[in-house]
Amino acid sequence: MRLLLVLLLALAARTAGAQGRPVDPRPFPYGGATLRVSVLTFGPGEAVFERFGHNAIRITDAMTGMDLAYNWGMFSFEDPNFLGRFLSGDTRYWVEAFPASWLIEVYIAQDREVTEQVLALTTEQRTRLAELVMANALPANKYYRYDYFRDNCSTRVRDALDTVLGGSLQRRFTVTTTPWTYRSESVRLTTPATFAQAGIDVALGTPADAPITAWQAMFIPMRLRDYLREVTVPGADGATVPLVAQEELIYKAKRAPEPAERKGLALGAWGPILGAWILLLTPLTLASRRRTRVPAAAMSGLWLGFTGLLGLVLVAMWVGSAHVFWYRNLTLLLASPLGLVAAVPVARAVLRGAATPLARGLLVAVVAQALLALVALLLGLQVMGGPVLLLLPAHLALGIAVWGHLRVGAAERAAPGAAG
Repeated sequence: MRLLLVLLLALAARTAGAQGRPVDPRPFPYGGATLRVSVLTFGPGEAVFERFGHNAIRITDAMTGMDLAYNWGMFSFEDPNFLGRFLSGDTRYWVEAFPASWLIEVYIAQDREVTEQVLALTTEQRTRLAELVMANALPANKYYRYDYFRDNCSTRVRDALDTVLGGSLQRRFTVTTTPWTYRSESVRLTTPATFAQAGIDVALGTPADAPITAWQAMFIPMRLRDYLREVTVPGADGATVPLVAQEELIYKAKRAPEPAERKGLALGAWGPILGAWILLLTPLTLASRRRTRVPAAAMSGLWLGFTGLLGLVLVAMWVGSAHVFWYRNLTLLLASPLGLVAAVPVARAVLRGAATPLARGLLVAVVAQALLALVALLLGLQVMGGPVLLLLPAHLALGIAVWGHLRVGAAERAAPGAAG
């Protein structure tokens, strides 16, 4: 359970990675005529919470020399009840203005790609954007309720630009459907952090599987960067010009680039391996039962207890959180809370070689639910190939192993001269 909570926190922690000293958020006294506006995009980093990238709006004033980057990715683990607020969907983030050169150096030091796109905005639009972000950075306005898909550091940059462009970004990109989903983007970017990737895939429910629009895909900073390259705006003479007037790769990371597409659940291959190992605990003779009954009983209790506890966490996330993408999670068929109820009776049945009707019924229910997850996958009810590959083999193998112990135990009791 602790591991899952760490993984979920990792998904939330898409932030600048450093708490530099903020500056006065209202430093541009001369308006848009002296301003240059650009978008800074920072590529993925090494840690899980850096895998989604980051971005900021940079505003430079040629008159005063002020050069600030407005960063909407600020949060603090020291906030009261941070964990509880995150799990309930009430995480508090805020925007802060930092010296742009300092922020860029932070990311270069982390070997994260840095791209700057200078925008072809009019004087009026630059003025309006400066006023908007400065107002947003005031103490009374700076905090917002974070949602890692719908309201994060990147969507805040997107929305600020869309406001000064009169809503043209939203009008254009909401009608463009992509082949991606919130799940596929999350699984893609957490590669190769196998445990984080598995935790995210298990935690997301069916709402995360709907195809997203290009507008929604901009929750990923690198997607926003790429889409800005396609935008055109009226120029000074009325002719259409690219919104991105100039693009510079300030720093090219030495690390591997972000994965281009989802490759599947990296941890999933361990599911068949675990299933094969559990199958080795299936007895064929009385002698093999004597060797395997204790490890089989221990494995039964541990596996059913683990999946049952995971199921309780998934239920709590579904019914007790405002994170809508945790709702209607069919992974509960693979990680059923019934496992907690079944763990002790099934383990005891393996040790004794005989099961009560309750133990049999619980085991059948757990295995049947796991098979229903496969049916749900085949019917397209939820994209859960990774969790099915990871968890289903062990459920099936455990059912076979327990059946083997009950069969051999029954034969032993029925043999002539058996005690009892």
